[in-house]
Parts: sequence; structure tokens; C-alpha cells
Amino acid sequence: MRSMSLIHTVLASLLWCAVVFVFIGINFMKYESASHMLRKTRIEAAQTEIHKAILLEMDQGNMLPGLKKAEEALLRYKNEESDLLSAVIFETENGKILFSVQPTQIGQKVPETWRKKCVRPDTFFTDEEKEEETVGLPILNALSENTGCLAATYATKSIRNIREEMIKTAFRYAFRSSVIGVFICFSLYFFTFLITNVFQSKKIQSTVVFILCQILLLTAMFLNFSAMFRTFEADLKPEIETKSRLLAGQISRQLGRMVQNGVPFDSVTALEAYMDQIRQENKEILFVLVTDKTGRVLYESGSASQAFKADARTGKIFLRDGYYNAAEPVTGAHAAIGWVQIGVNERFVREKVF
Repeated sequence: MRSMSLIHTVLASLLWCAVVFVFIGINFMKYESASHMLRKTRIEAAQTEIHKAILLEMDQGNMLPGLKKAEEALLRYKNEESDLLSAVIFETENGKILFSVQPTQIGQKVPETWRKKCVRPDTFFTDEEKEEETVGLPILNALSENTGCLAATYATKSIRNIREEMIKTAFRYAFRSSVIGVFICFSLYFFTFLITNVFQSKKIQSTVVFILCQILLLTAMFLNFSAMFRTFEADLKPEIETKSRLLAGQISRQLGRMVQNGVPFDSVTALEAYMDQIRQENKEILFVLVTDKTGRVLYESGSASQAFKADARTGKIFLRDGYYNAAEPVTGAHAAIGWVQIGVNERFVREKVF
């Protein structure tokens, strides 16, 4: 009987280790996928804003080589994206660079692969090398002809570093959880010799061991995996912050232009519909707010109530743990007139799991 109990303990330990590695592996892939999604949608959002500005200027009768605001848009793009190596606008017919954040590139030709990939309207293309990734978007003229392309080259070091940190996290918690589970299993194996003197019935003995095993393993799993999820979320936070600031900046610039053109700040039509669209396209976003300088909410998409809490004694508002809030000023003719705030639930991946 004793040898059978030992065999069962070994088998239970091996089963526990297998379950732990599978569970942590699945969640690692979910968080890694979320990391790539955040980066991909950030890059696409940045390029879409420049693309719209280019098309607007071309609709006014300007040809691609004669764009007046293209260089300014590219330089702002470079300043906002820390991992951006270069950004260019080139002609698809010959690959000649018309505008670039690096003046020495103007007049040179892009790689032939970029020209071949930049063909489908409203479709991003990617071209990957060892340490770099280029993302591009075709530019169409008023006749829907593909006349040029916006292309940006990013360093892949940041996404690679995030992945390496997440791999370390996954292995650390998989090893820790396995050791804890094996320790619990063998502790219960030796504990069975104690309860045989208390309970004579084998059925009661088995029930007591089973219940204790469940309680201890579930407790260990909850504590250890909760810590693992928090570490994964900390690894994702830099990408969440970068993307949230970028989107808030886009909304604030658009609002600023409208206000400077004479639209009252508190009477912008269809703004909430625009904010709803941004929130629907970016599932991690919990809310988008536009406030005046005093903090009064003028426009709202989603609900910010669960992200904030108030001090019962002072009434001061605090951001709850597990949420991130990016704020960018809305500038009128001469000064800031309000704020755009984007809130993100940092647990958005975890909540998909459970």
C-alpha cells in the first residue's frame, strides 16, 4: 500500500508540473500576442494619422512631390516614436524618396521590395530584417492611383526585450509553481502516516488528504499565478503608455485644430462618435475623456468610474491600481484649454483568460 501511495504521489507531482507548464505557456502566448497587438496598432494609428493629412492636402490640389506639411508630419512622427529609426515618403513608380526625417536620404531610392509590397490600397505592408522592421502604407491620389508610399523603419529591440523578459517571467513562475506543487504532494504523502492514527477508515483518510491537497494547491496556484500576471502586465506597461499617449495626442491635435478654426470647445459635433470608434478599435482602452481646464468632463466614451476612487476624508480622486491614464493638453489659439485622457485597464489580457 505504501509503495502504491508513493507512486501516486510521484504521478500527482508529474501531472502538476505538466499542468503548470501548459497553463503558464498558454498565458505567455496570450501576453506575447497582446504585446505584438499593442505595438502593431500603435504603428498603424501613427501612420494612419499622417496618411489622412497627406490625402487631405492632395485633395486640395497638391501633387505628392509638392506637399507642404509632409516633412513637418514626419518630424513629429519621429519625435513621438522612440523606437522609430527612419520615416520616408517615396514615389512608387521609381522608389525615389521625396521626404524623410533624415535629409541625406532625400533623392535616394528605397529597396525594391518596398515598392513591390506597397500596392494594395488601405493595406499595411511589412518588411522585416534582422534588427529592423519596416511598415508602410500606400498613398493614393484623387483618381485612386497609387502614386506613393509612406514607410517607417522601426528597431525591433524593444519588442524583443519585452519578449525576453516575459520568457524569464514564465520560466521563473513555472519553476516556482512546480516546486511548490511537488513539495505539497510529498508533504501530504508523509502526512498520510499521521492521519492513519486519527482516522481508521481509509475512505475518511482519502477524503481528508484529497481536500487538503485541493486547498493547498489552489491556494499556491492563486498566489503564484496572480504574481505572475502582475509581472506580465508590468512588462506590457511601457507599450501601453506609449500607445495611449500617441492616441491622446492625436485626439488633442484634432480638437485643437477645430477650436482654432472657430468651433466652440464645448460644442464639437460627432466627437463622442469619433472617440467611440477609437475605443472599439483598441480593446484595451477603458475610456476616453475630454475635460476642460477645471477637470469638468465635456465628452466621454466608456466609463471612467471603475478606474478611479475617491478619498472619503478629503474627496481627492486617485487612479486605482491596475489602471493607466494618459493625459494630453488641448491647445487653443494661445494656451491649453483642456485635456484628453485615455484610460487603459492593464488587466485586459488577464480578464480574457478568466
